[in-house]
Amino acid sequence: MEIRDLKNISISNLILIILNDKNNDLLRRCGEVELRKRIKNVGWPYDDLLHFDDKVIKQRGLDVENYLISPNVNMQQLMEIFFMYDWKTNYNTNCLLFSEKHLCNTADFAAPFFHKVCNIEINNISQRLEKAETQSQKEQLLLFKQLLEERNKKSKQNKKEIFKDDHAELLCYNEAMYKLGGPIFSCHEFLQNCSDEELYKLLRTKSGILEANILGFLNDSFFDIDLIQNLCGLNFVRKDSSKLNKQKRQLFHEVRSGYEINYETEGMQKALQKIKKIDNFKHN
Repeated sequence: MEIRDLKNISISNLILIILNDKNNDLLRRCGEVELRKRIKNVGWPYDDLLHFDDKVIKQRGLDVENYLISPNVNMQQLMEIFFMYDWKTNYNTNCLLFSEKHLCNTADFAAPFFHKVCNIEINNISQRLEKAETQSQKEQLLLFKQLLEERNKKSKQNKKEIFKDDHAELLCYNEAMYKLGGPIFSCHEFLQNCSDEELYKLLRTKSGILEANILGFLNDSFFDIDLIQNLCGLNFVRKDSSKLNKQKRQLFHEVRSGYEINYETEGMQKALQKIKKIDNFKHN
């Protein structure tokens, strides 16, 4: 990892770099500067955010190659991680890094990537079922197809119910948002947190003046502060998600090209045993 690349990587990747004492000191210090810059308007202390992903890292290690944020991620890894760590688990406490939740999720408002991948993979499995050579292969493929279909159905149904009850709550139907754990953003106090240099940059353009006026208005307005904070939180999440566009392109290319996931690997079988315990799933 080069220092110039730090601005292009996700928050969880920055955390892995900073916490890993095998990295050189300069890279880790520059990673800290970049992370502090990203979270300037977040209400958490830096040290708390640095240990944001501690539980996951303790279980899965500091090597970025163990995670979906790796530049070398593939569809096999994506599906194994989904079934192992995200299938019907608690959104707040599942064993995914914050930034992995942009690529692998069930609660997916404003994060449609994985839903699209699942749709394509369901079609891929359907084609493979026609060519399956043995009954056991067919049963295995059919089982995972049903699980993916159940995931997509659940996600669509949940969004429909949330939208019917409270439109604003839909903003929080996102696993990265759940990981944030509440309205931690102080964006409605943006102008108070803005340095003179930043304020000058903002006010020297027409669009910047408009933005400053809107933010100043929101700060003193009758608008629901929770709604504003949720919008700012979602914006924060989407900015981090954009740092993984390379991984998304790679994975889309693979699944669209008919990449054949091996559903009989040791990792998949471990995940399947876990699923059966969680869901009491029985394949007839």
